[in-house]
Amino acid sequence: MSADVNPSPRKPVIGITCMRRTIELYSSEMDAFFLDISYARRVREAGGVPVLLPQLRVEEAGAAARSIDGLILSGGDDVHPEAYGAPDEGVSVDADLPVDLGEIGLLKRAVAREVPVLGICRGAQIVNVAYGGNLHQDMLGRSDCHPPRPEVLDEIIAQRHDLDLAPGSELARILGAGPRRVNSTHHQAISELAPGFRAVAWAPDGVVEAIESEGPGYLVAVQWHPEKLPPPRDQELFDDLVRAATERLANAGA
Repeated sequence: MSADVNPSPRKPVIGITCMRRTIELYSSEMDAFFLDISYARRVREAGGVPVLLPQLRVEEAGAAARSIDGLILSGGDDVHPEAYGAPDEGVSVDADLPVDLGEIGLLKRAVAREVPVLGICRGAQIVNVAYGGNLHQDMLGRSDCHPPRPEVLDEIIAQRHDLDLAPGSELARILGAGPRRVNSTHHQAISELAPGFRAVAWAPDGVVEAIESEGPGYLVAVQWHPEKLPPPRDQELFDDLVRAATERLANAGA
């Protein structure tokens, strides 16, 4: 290769948070971090390099944030009420306060470095809690579009409701105009919105389905699971995150 040929710019590294479960392997139990493969597929399709982040300790968050160009806070277990200073109503599922605090630390350090962030389901709740908002600990059964949760995962993922987008929002720019239907897998939801954020999408019953930062930087969070919709539905969310991460790299001269 001649010396005057410029190498191709590197693809942005997109960190994706993981869940933790005990799984069975060869008739034995294994404690494992895991993630639905669809997250990585969506990031690759957008032109990014997916990197799975295990549940981090607070003291590890800074180093992790320095190693990525974009961040996806993925779906997962409920946020512990102590993370937002609320009494525990006894309805949270698999909540783990140290995990929440580690993700909050990762998020804040990523934002401080101007790393673009996309929050998904639990990720949207973490974003809201991290900056001073709180959650409904269980909001199912209050309307037709958020009915009681089925017992079968496929039936949960198959649930849909309409989405009302705020005109002029970043999310509307990303997804475009027109009616949309999204899936609904959550039983917790944003209650009081964090200062410095605005709600930009709602379910028909008024439940907040997306928020975005009013400050500088790229921070968009949605309550539904775009990665679980049939591709290419909602691929725009991943495309735009990778675009923003690529621009950040270019501006940094990487």
